Amino acid sequence: MPDIDTRIKAAAAVLVVLCGVLFYRMRHPSTTFAADGMDSNWDAAVQRSQGSGQPTVVLFSANWCSACQSLHRNVLSRGDVWGELQSHYNFYTVDLSNPSPQVQAHAHKFGVEFIPLMIRYDVNGKETDRTNYLGPAEMIAWLKAGE
Repeated sequence: MPDIDTRIKAAAAVLVVLCGVLFYRMRHPSTTFAADGMDSNWDAAVQRSQGSGQPTVVLFSANWCSACQSLHRNVLSRGDVWGELQSHYNFYTVDLSNPSPQVQAHAHKFGVEFIPLMIRYDVNGKETDRTNYLGPAEMIAWLKAGE
């Protein structure tokens, strides 16, 4: 049987992990990819996604963002990554380069604090995960995890 110090350390570690998960969820609320009537492009993307029966990935990006440019140039432009994305997902980009009030509202609604931000949704439009930047192999694994 573990001694009291070992049990206290284990309980403290569990508490730290739970606090981290709670903090993440408070800062990154779960979202739903749904029509809201604010933007006809957004609503059209939602309708396309719902009609396809495929999950969706939404990318928040901007042309002035060097990490976004790197994501496009070094990850999304690769045939293996793009093929995985196109064959299994609806893909929608929200351009924050010079955002309209509607686009700003979407970014706020979805808790966009850093870009690039990719949010993955299941076929029902429920958020399943989000990430900011992944290398090609990690991106493919992230996409496969949501299929």
